[in-house]
Amino acid sequence: MSTDGKYLYALTQSALIQDGGSVGGAKRRWSRLVKFDLSAAAAGKAPPVVAQYVVPLPLYTNSANASATAAQSEIKFISDTQFFVLARDSGAGHGQSDSLSRYRHVDVFDISSATNVSGRQTIAPNGTLSANVTAATYCSFLDYNVNSELAKFGLHNGGAQDASLLNEKWESIALVPVNPQSGGWSSWTSWGASSSQEYFLFSLSDNDFITQDGYMEGGQFKYSDASGYNLDNQVLVFKVSLPAGANPRIG
Repeated sequence: MSTDGKYLYALTQSALIQDGGSVGGAKRRWSRLVKFDLSAAAAGKAPPVVAQYVVPLPLYTNSANASATAAQSEIKFISDTQFFVLARDSGAGHGQSDSLSRYRHVDVFDISSATNVSGRQTIAPNGTLSANVTAATYCSFLDYNVNSELAKFGLHNGGAQDASLLNEKWESIALVPVNPQSGGWSSWTSWGASSSQEYFLFSLSDNDFITQDGYMEGGQFKYSDASGYNLDNQVLVFKVSLPAGANPRIG
């Protein structure tokens, strides 16, 4: 959601079926960002779609030495044209057959020059972007998998299947100002371009119900995951600087 609450944005996890999603691999990278106008909601009406843009999700080389798409798990509003996106691989990490993740990032994309493709059924037939469509600009930003940084906190990517190995599924982004203004939470939510642009970026991974000591139905039944693993919830925190003019939604 935009900081002023006027617009809601949704990004498909990867390409829709008609845009290469059914092809798979590197062809499923052309995701769609949909912008909704929330002003109609006040009148009890469904928010209309006012724009759609193409976001080129990143590619990486997987364990089979093939090109693959890093599907997205979360986006975060930075400004009217820029967004954080959490893009990652799958099937790698604590509790998985492969402990080494090849791509886990919070990246940035910008829609300033992107084509509004609202109303177009197909923008990438068979996974090839149409020549008359300009996708958002995509920029690599934060890499979760840097072992020299993880080691400072006793964590690692790849190697032993232990409690210090990063989990597979990272699915959240939250921002909190490093130096909040006085005035309590209300001043944090209005933190804007006139203030310091340093933030703590929080990203979380839950245990995906992978435990050997769980319960279901309000504690009526014991639950033990078939994998044999116990996974902890994990949190990574980064200190980041945003560009002048950024006005992210806090939280």
